[in-house]
Amino acid sequence: MRRLRLILLALCALGAALPGGAQAAFTQVGGWGSLGSGPGQFGSGILGAGANRQYDDPAGIALSPTGGTVYVVDTSNNRVQRFTPDGGFLGAFGYRAQDKGSIKLVILKGAFFQPEGLSVGSDGLLYIADAGNDRVMVRNGFGVFHRRISHHGSYPGELVQPWATAVGPSQVYVADQGNYRIRRFSRFGRYLGSFSTFGRAPGQVVTPYGVAVNRPGNLVYVTDLIRNKLMIFTSLGTFIREVGVPGTGAGEFRRPAGVAVGPDGTVYVAERCGYRVQRFEANGDFIETFGQTRLAAPTFLAVDNSSNVYVSDYHRVVKFAPTSALARQSSPPASAAFHNGIDIGCRHVPLIDGGD
Repeated sequence: MRRLRLILLALCALGAALPGGAQAAFTQVGGWGSLGSGPGQFGSGILGAGANRQYDDPAGIALSPTGGTVYVVDTSNNRVQRFTPDGGFLGAFGYRAQDKGSIKLVILKGAFFQPEGLSVGSDGLLYIADAGNDRVMVRNGFGVFHRRISHHGSYPGELVQPWATAVGPSQVYVADQGNYRIRRFSRFGRYLGSFSTFGRAPGQVVTPYGVAVNRPGNLVYVTDLIRNKLMIFTSLGTFIREVGVPGTGAGEFRRPAGVAVGPDGTVYVAERCGYRVQRFEANGDFIETFGQTRLAAPTFLAVDNSSNVYVSDYHRVVKFAPTSALARQSSPPASAAFHNGIDIGCRHVPLIDGGD
């Protein structure tokens, strides 16, 4: 307990020391994508019966270490697409195939089945949560297969519907939705441990959706879609703090989804049914909100080294920049997007719903 108090005090000090957090307003500076299966288009998000019906596409989004390539998971089209930071299409990889039968023996190196989140390591390798195949696929930036991590199951180190990944200096974190855990692996796939359990008590999860790790690798952030929480853990899974209650105010959530950490250590959360992004200090204290009227169904997000924010929205990617950096942007502003009526994930979410 004394150790946790010391960690929390250190977090508070870090949050207070972050430069200019409260002054950084964000403005939309671009966006790309549309509904379809062609280059630069994204799938419908309607995947048939089951839990996946509630999510719209595109899904996971991440940047190369240099920031020159944006990778976006296209769930319904079972692929990953590559873009320039301004939305220029660079290529795609992946095809649809589902592991069946002896799942531990079937590799399907080039395939996905309803992939969701992804993250990029410092070496440029992509860690893709292949949710429908209950595994994490590791590929390089052009889609060449390197290895797979884990397989279907509920024993330690196994996965059921992994939803998101985060790569730290030495560990890979996986939001294992079906097992209500955050799994830890080495970058080479060796199982290291798990944390959190099913429940509504502090530090527990009902629907772990997003996971992110800060650059030093000592703090892990997890969102719980159903509990409306942002949780903070140490790198080994010791629970520190959680923030959020159901609602529409500052620091409140209506279905928090993807989470990302910026270069200054501040934390960004895509609010799936609040149609906005919220930004927090490293210790979980609220800073600001942006994206209202510009986002229709934000799911995952990524932040580059200049604090530009890329959000996976309804059939497109939306790019925001700090207001102070707008002079550096060359992309014309994209018009606001409004949902076309297919809002499976939020249709039945009341304004203030229960959660704890």
